[in-house]
Amino acid sequence: MSAGLIRIWSVPIAAAASAVPHEEAYGVLGPAERERFARLRRGGDRMRYLAVHHVFRTVLGQALGVGPAEVGFRRYCARCGDDGHGKPVPFAPDGTTLSASLSHSAAYALIAVGDSADVPVGVDIERVRADMDWSRIPCVQGGRNTHGFEQWTRAEALVKAAGTGLSRTPPRYTGHVFGTWRAARVPGSGHEWFVRSVRSPDGYAASVASGRADAAVAVVQWRP
Repeated sequence: MSAGLIRIWSVPIAAAASAVPHEEAYGVLGPAERERFARLRRGGDRMRYLAVHHVFRTVLGQALGVGPAEVGFRRYCARCGDDGHGKPVPFAPDGTTLSASLSHSAAYALIAVGDSADVPVGVDIERVRADMDWSRIPCVQGGRNTHGFEQWTRAEALVKAAGTGLSRTPPRYTGHVFGTWRAARVPGSGHEWFVRSVRSPDGYAASVASGRADAAVAVVQWRP
């Protein structure tokens, strides 16, 4: 049985911020998001947070058939089974859930949404920065510049999909390859996961992870 399609939206944050008034973007946030927003002190961070989360909720709402403010989030920790923390799972008022993931770095965000709610997805994007010191980052081995960031995004995408969080013990590749997908084991998860690079803006690295190796991936440019 096919895992269907993972859609990934590439979002220019400046364009998203200028598309909607701040008051409207703030109005769709939930209590937890508003608490996080209130803790931000720099104007640029506040602008990016509002823009990214408004687009995230809009994309999720369209997939769920509800308004952005109606999207709820449950949390589930794959390590301890507690539903009070861990990976957020979006849902509609009727209980319909989605598999989705959000990542942002510098001027861009990526939003991934899977067709199947039963197959978690994880996405990560990082701006490539020169002279990055990888010596204390266990998920990167011998990486320099772009290659190091590619390794980093794969590890982040894997732990986001698994819902475990990144630990000192990084994901381990099994050596199995399925088309563009590489199989991996994630500490704290008993399942096999799959990861691949995705098309990203110039100067960035990005990856997506899934619980299935037969999922198709489509990257599209977000537009207001």
